[in-house]
Order: sequence, then structure tokens, then C-alpha cells
Amino acid sequence: MPTFLRELIQPAAELPEADVCLVGLPLDFGTVLEGGRAGAVNAPDAIRRELRRYHKAYNLEHDISLDELRIADAGNLDLSSTDHAENHECIRERLSALLRQYPRVVVLGGSHDGTYSTVRGLFDAEAAGPVGGINLDAHADVKERPVISSGTPFGRLLREHFLAGKQFVEIGLHSNLNTKEDIAFLRQQQARIVPLCMVQADGMVAPMQGALARATANGAAFVSFDIDGCAEAYAPAVSAPSADGFTPRQAVEAAFLAGRHPRVRLFEVVELNPLYDRDNQTARLAATIITAFLTGLAKPGV
Repeated sequence: MPTFLRELIQPAAELPEADVCLVGLPLDFGTVLEGGRAGAVNAPDAIRRELRRYHKAYNLEHDISLDELRIADAGNLDLSSTDHAENHECIRERLSALLRQYPRVVVLGGSHDGTYSTVRGLFDAEAAGPVGGINLDAHADVKERPVISSGTPFGRLLREHFLAGKQFVEIGLHSNLNTKEDIAFLRQQQARIVPLCMVQADGMVAPMQGALARATANGAAFVSFDIDGCAEAYAPAVSAPSADGFTPRQAVEAAFLAGRHPRVRLFEVVELNPLYDRDNQTARLAATIITAFLTGLAKPGV
């Protein structure tokens, strides 16, 4: 019987059939374009180290053994091109292929602009029209700009009809980090907004359950967790830190519920910036969130 999660993770080349596949997006150019701190390019390797170092193949809270999960790891995508658009096409093509091969994919990121292309990969793999999704984040990331950046992914996906507005939910948006224009755009798209204050007042479980029902109403969905949605006390190593935000408990609850839902095919943890970490604190939190998703996956059902 495996004791550690690392014993379950095998290279994708050796595990062509699996329950879930990990893939890294070493990307931070989109964050730099928004004036954020460079360094998220190092996120995938930092998350993997923490994922392999501590986490066990058993969850006490839910009394779930993960030892029968087959976890493939496709490594990091080669995003070294000097052409930003070319890197994004690589993400789209590779994610589409992985999502055709595996029932679920977990992305280790990397700046949030990568989501523009991971979701397009899901759209291609599903071939069933616009997908649904959830963004857990301090920022709406719906800006309208000519260049793909970490502030634009969901705006682009909505405007280009890869993402259905009625099936999109933003959870955790901060009161002072989003413009009136961005909120008006989300409302015009008929997206659901759950501000951070609502999560803090009512907890994470009910909003996340409602968001999952909405996002998966017409088929497959993604859940994107921007770790800068967590308070800086818990997650100092992010591209755009904020004093307020989710607690680790709220983050774990959201990830577990996402893992339980059979229609969530794409799960991401993004915007880790290891250059600013303290004793790997933020990388460990990112790995804990991913482990919670895998725990939910080991006990499927809505």
C-alpha cells in the first residue's frame, strides 16, 4: 500500500491511461505585462516538490484512501518561444491533446493568462460549444486589451465565445481590486459574482456548490484557482499579493468540491511566484490545494 502521494505519480509516457494528468505551465510573461512580479515561470517545479515531499495517500477528514488513483505527470510544456502568441498556441494544442487522452487534467501554473489557452484546449476537446467555469480569485481578469495578459483571460474567453457567461462564476473578488467597468461587463455577460465578503460571511461550501451546479449545467467545466486569492499571510509568494483573501481552509474546501464533481475536467492552481516564498509556504499551500482536488476525485459524486 502506498504511503505517500508521490508513489502514485508516474510519468505520462509510462501511464497512458490514468484518472488524472498533471502538467506544468512555466509562464510569467502575461503577469509582467500587467505590472506584476516576474518569477511564476518557476511555479510548476516548486509545486511538484511540495506535492511529493509531504502529502500522504490518505485523508483523515474524509476517511478517503487515494491509493487507487492513477496520476500521470506530463511534465512542463516548452513555453520558451520569444513569440507570446506561439506559446499560447502550444498550450491550447497540448491541453486539448491531454484532455482527449485523460478524463481530468490539473495545471500547475504559472501566470493566469495561461488559462485563456487551457480553456480553449478544453473547448476543443469537448467539441460541444462554450464551456462553463469558475474562477477563484481576487481579480476578475476580464480586461479588454490587444495582448494576452494575466488580467485578460476570462474577458477574452467570454468575448470569443469559448466560455458561456451564464455558466461562469467569479468567487472571491475583492472590493477594492476590480473596476466598475469590469463588474458591469460580467453582469452584461450574465456571469455570477460571489465577492470575498460573501465567502467570509457565509463560508465557502454553499457558494462553491452553487457555482459548480451553474458551471456544469450544460456539460464540462473548469475550475481555476488563482492563489493570490488567498490572504498574503498564507500566500506571500504570488505575483500580486493582497492582505485580505481566502483562508487555507476555504481554499481546500473549494478544491475538494471541485474534485468531487465529475464534470470538472480541468483544474488549475496559478500565479505562484516561488521567488518570494518563505520556507516554501505558498508552494506547500498550492500543493495542499491540489491534494484536496485529488482527494475529492478519489470520492466522486455530486
